[in-house]
Amino acid sequence: MELFCLEHAVAADNPVRAIELLVDVMPLQELGFVEKGKSREGRPAYSAASMLKLYLYGYFNRVRSSRRLERECHTNLEAIWLMKGLRPCFRTIAGFRQHNSKALVNAFKAFNRFLRGAELFSLEEVATDGTRIRGQNSRKNNYNEKKIKAHLNHIDKKVEQYLEELDQLDQLELSEQEAHQEEKQIELAQQLDHLTQRRQKYERLSEQIEKAHQNGETQISTTDPDVRSIPVKSGRTTLGFNVVATAESENKLITNFELRNTSDTLALAEAGIAAREALGKQPGQKLRQLADKGFDTGSELKRCAENDIETYVAPRKRNNPRGEKDFAKDKFRYDEHNDSYICPAGKVMTTTGTTYTRNQQSRNRTYQVKRYQLSVKVCRACQHYPSCISKSEQKRAKGRYVERSEYDDYIEDNRNRTRLNKHTYGRRQEIIEHPFGTIKRQWGYDYTLLKGIPKVRGEWALIFMIYNFKRVLTILGQEELKKRLGEVLASCISWFEPYFKALRGLVFSICEYTLEIFTNLKATMRLHERPQLA
Repeated sequence: MELFCLEHAVAADNPVRAIELLVDVMPLQELGFVEKGKSREGRPAYSAASMLKLYLYGYFNRVRSSRRLERECHTNLEAIWLMKGLRPCFRTIAGFRQHNSKALVNAFKAFNRFLRGAELFSLEEVATDGTRIRGQNSRKNNYNEKKIKAHLNHIDKKVEQYLEELDQLDQLELSEQEAHQEEKQIELAQQLDHLTQRRQKYERLSEQIEKAHQNGETQISTTDPDVRSIPVKSGRTTLGFNVVATAESENKLITNFELRNTSDTLALAEAGIAAREALGKQPGQKLRQLADKGFDTGSELKRCAENDIETYVAPRKRNNPRGEKDFAKDKFRYDEHNDSYICPAGKVMTTTGTTYTRNQQSRNRTYQVKRYQLSVKVCRACQHYPSCISKSEQKRAKGRYVERSEYDDYIEDNRNRTRLNKHTYGRRQEIIEHPFGTIKRQWGYDYTLLKGIPKVRGEWALIFMIYNFKRVLTILGQEELKKRLGEVLASCISWFEPYFKALRGLVFSICEYTLEIFTNLKATMRLHERPQLA
């Protein structure tokens, strides 16, 4: 026989003790965690605190599967100590993550408020970037209009082929191979039935695509309806989600994130405004935001400027679709005083002031432009005419024109600011690529286990919370982190201390009053006792 103490099996400097203290500090009920077990029947439910501790411990040690977490509760001493011997089944573990997705996001924000109070956030500069993660949906279960039409055309060709074979069998005279012909006819009929069922399936998908077009969508997914095919680089795509995260510049801690199923084009302003809120910036206080060229959108740059966000976004290359790149739009100089453009040859391009609407097919990205142009005679007299204008427009006797959108002022300001401060923009990669490299390459979290944007958002809140937690462990050390968390817990207890004292005084008063009543009752009963007979 051997005596064993579980408390002594877990070292005092083990990170699992910091995880326990972190959860004990959080007001889980205010964060929105689901409380079960209020029914008087059946066994009591596992507390939200215990389940959150288990998930934080699992993601801290790269264990995400609910079945593996169940096994950890049976075999891992640290998990057994953390759960106080509780052993929930994998369905209970998986259900907690699914039902508390919004609360997990709130927990991530609450931990960030603690980090901001600990002065671990840089309040001057942040960097934003997006990374693609794979979803729970295969490519064959993702459809667009072109793919569905290709399937329907293939089915029609197969049906025609099988019908021709049936006609050929009917024209043959009865012979010794009659039995074989009947088997062939039965086989062809079964294949035609199968094709009919497939055609009905793709017709239903075609109806879903038409409904999606009405909502501005171009594709649908059948396993996870929120999954989309998102472009990555070099023409490649990823079937999943886009995680747009923002990190502060001092300690590379994640301040906020957003889960999308679209590209980075319209994500800059939302990320910057959320970063201002996470950092506690007041109106009028400037914030620098760094991002790559995928975020270079005029409407987003305008929103950032209106919210006191100074952007340093790499400008996209805007080539000349009508000629050589040496005569692209950025080679034309805008004269703000005269509202005109100066072409590379020094000619003045004027406008009539008429505005045109562009990108009308997309409801969220329409914008107004003005056209500045030269006459055909002036352009033909220029030596750069063959290079500046495409051959098709030369045949139609068109002069060169340039369009200026309502956002070009913000685009040019951002371009000039980034060009003159290359050392500032150069910090973008080291700030925001560090978290993504750690999470996706080192930890292997490049895919999601859940379906639907709300649930996937909750899972990535857990991932980013654990990333920040590990970073703080490295920066402060475990003892300092536990000390600061303990101070938060002590302040909560001190805040409730007057109420505890009042409650204790009330209980003592009730006990004294009850004791006095029983004493008086006992004395009264003695006065009325009958004398015993001899």
